[in-house]
Amino acid sequence: MNEFLNSEIRLLLVDDDPLVRRSLRMLFELHDISVVGEATNGEEAIDCINRLKPTMVLMDVNMPKMDGIRAARVIKSKSPGVQIIILTVSNQHDKVVQAIRDGCSAYVLKDSPAEQLIEIVESVAEGRYFVDTAIANELLVNLVQGTPHYQVQKDPSLLTMREKEVLQLIVNGHSNKEIASKLNITLRTVKAHVSSILIKLDVNDRTQAAVLAIQEKLVDTSPK
Repeated sequence: MNEFLNSEIRLLLVDDDPLVRRSLRMLFELHDISVVGEATNGEEAIDCINRLKPTMVLMDVNMPKMDGIRAARVIKSKSPGVQIIILTVSNQHDKVVQAIRDGCSAYVLKDSPAEQLIEIVESVAEGRYFVDTAIANELLVNLVQGTPHYQVQKDPSLLTMREKEVLQLIVNGHSNKEIASKLNITLRTVKAHVSSILIKLDVNDRTQAAVLAIQEKLVDTSPK
């Protein structure tokens, strides 16, 4: 595992194919990444979040009972600090965009090389985002050609209560470390919230997020 990771990765594998789960478990355990559990569908995944307390979920899209996109939305609403990687054979643009809007950190094709998958998991643990190159290139072509269907529109209504708390503290001038202390959460969780806020508000940094929050009256700006 990357020696510079701040804390241990606790990975939950979610796929209805037992052979896929077994292969992934072997891969991650070979690289000293802890797999804390497995689930066969979105409903089981949500239950596992409460019982096993994973820090990250690697989840298939197409599963019975509840698919990965719907499950990701529920997981991020209840446990926003949990990072989610969507693993799929599909490169449908609308699903990619929806996954990102719902707070997923990566969208990866199942035929990705094993070493790349390890790198993606470690990068996501460090707060980075990843979309498979093949998918990203097609998305970029659609954007350049002016196809608006796949553009991520800012939607403040998607912010969770915790994200609104973090945004308020950003506007008040607090650093990530100070926010972690005030809300009694880890620095990694704060970074995950900030990243999600930037995506949902469609801005590039904390300053732009603060300005937009004030302009759109997303936070309380009254004197204290």
